[in-house]
Amino acid sequence: MSVSVRFRRVNRISRSIVVAVGVLLVASIASAGPHLWLYPGDDGSRQGGHVVPPGDFTLVIENRGNGSGDTTAYGVQLVVAVEELDAVDELELIINDEALDLLDPDRWKVGTPLLPCGDKPMPRHGVYPTAYTLVVFDHFPNSGDLAGGESVEIKVTVVGEDDLRVHFDAMASSLKTTGRGEKCSGVSNPAGHDVTVGQRPGGHDDCGRVKITKVADEKYVDVGETVVFTIDVMNEGSCDLTEPVLRDFIPAVEDVDGNFVPAFTVSGGTDPSPPQDDDFLVEWGLNSPLPPGEQDGVLLEVIVELAADGQRVVNRACISAEELRKPRCAAAVIIVGNPNGDDGPAGPGFWCHAVRFILEDRRNAPVDAEEFDEWLVEIGEGDRSRVFNELYDASTHELARDLLCTPQFAEDVADRLTRHLLTLWLNVVSGRLTTDQELDGLCDGDELMPADVDPTTVMALIVAVEDALLNAETEDWMLTFWSEVVDAVNNSLVSGEPGCTAARATSGRQRAGSGKPSSKMKIPGVHN
Repeated sequence: MSVSVRFRRVNRISRSIVVAVGVLLVASIASAGPHLWLYPGDDGSRQGGHVVPPGDFTLVIENRGNGSGDTTAYGVQLVVAVEELDAVDELELIINDEALDLLDPDRWKVGTPLLPCGDKPMPRHGVYPTAYTLVVFDHFPNSGDLAGGESVEIKVTVVGEDDLRVHFDAMASSLKTTGRGEKCSGVSNPAGHDVTVGQRPGGHDDCGRVKITKVADEKYVDVGETVVFTIDVMNEGSCDLTEPVLRDFIPAVEDVDGNFVPAFTVSGGTDPSPPQDDDFLVEWGLNSPLPPGEQDGVLLEVIVELAADGQRVVNRACISAEELRKPRCAAAVIIVGNPNGDDGPAGPGFWCHAVRFILEDRRNAPVDAEEFDEWLVEIGEGDRSRVFNELYDASTHELARDLLCTPQFAEDVADRLTRHLLTLWLNVVSGRLTTDQELDGLCDGDELMPADVDPTTVMALIVAVEDALLNAETEDWMLTFWSEVVDAVNNSLVSGEPGCTAARATSGRQRAGSGKPSSKMKIPGVHN
């Protein structure tokens, strides 16, 4: 492969009328400060990424910065990235008649380029990490600076093997004057304003193009809860994808014994059921062939394990096929755990996991088995809880597990409310919540407090909820309302804890779907 590059500094005003019109049409999307774009000269300055075939073309780097302040891009650098160095026979840039041999091994790195001023990584652009080298424009006036409204034209020739893929990006430094002096930050061309030269196997420029997305149905989850990841694969190329394989890599987290274990357990809601599944890898074969414009995907349902408590967990999925030179991946992030740590209230998922681990005799159970047994006795015996003394039996580990861990088997609204009520009782008897805790002293956690409840204490809330459950004539909408209130308390932050301030107290905030509209719900014996 040989690449010939020549540079010519051009002021935007001196360019052709056709290009000037294009600049006016896109002026509204230019940002204050430097704003770098890359595009082929013969393709105009339209918005969007550009793929050009091997041969001769003109690469334009333009600074579309406008607005007040300094719009100059300082120390502009060209990033030249190559997917497979073996596909490169010769790579040469000629700058002001000076040749640069870019195939010198010392010039190349494998990874993601770092932006100037702060060493933040260049946005992935669907390319990085890969082999790349940097070309510094110190041959330009002002040491390679590019003022707002100016552009650089680069004559490029790319020749190589059929499967070559060469990608161009630009980056520079931006200076902003603040009250503390000048602040330097790195800038780059946005994804979609870059240029790629090459073609995929089979002679189709866009043969192996695929888009993969991954989304979690919940971002903040408690230990023991389920999360559903939706993973979609779209063939955006021009040819079929043969035998596409989708792999999900279950993240590893460290448990209390220092062992690395899966953060998730694959559950029965996964659709389709994976033919291959081990602790850290789930694999499916998608429709084959997957034609251009067609989409396929899976629903991956997992249970969050205790070892992931308190962690930010990144779950990655990748698609591979014969037409793809390397897998394409997407990731989803969830935040696991109780924001109150070990001392504040916890949701049903935490207590479900606690009793499951006790029954499995696991060393890393979050609570002691004997202590948990004492809490169940305290809740169900005597007159502490009328509901668990008269209506529901949760006196053993197995019965507590069946109530806490199987909400999908609840027969009615009362069963679902009882699950939240048992969780609230466990938070009380374990000391995570006090009975005299005022509801308006709590802050919203993962669940919002309905606005229709008067500020009162945790104990008064328990009394009201148990009255509702013991009254056979209580309507379902009211049981649903109390279920939302109790769920909000179980997932709340206690005032004074990190992240909870008086300004964020739960009272007065309305959660959608809180049931039948009403005036303030009065708690018997507390408010007139």
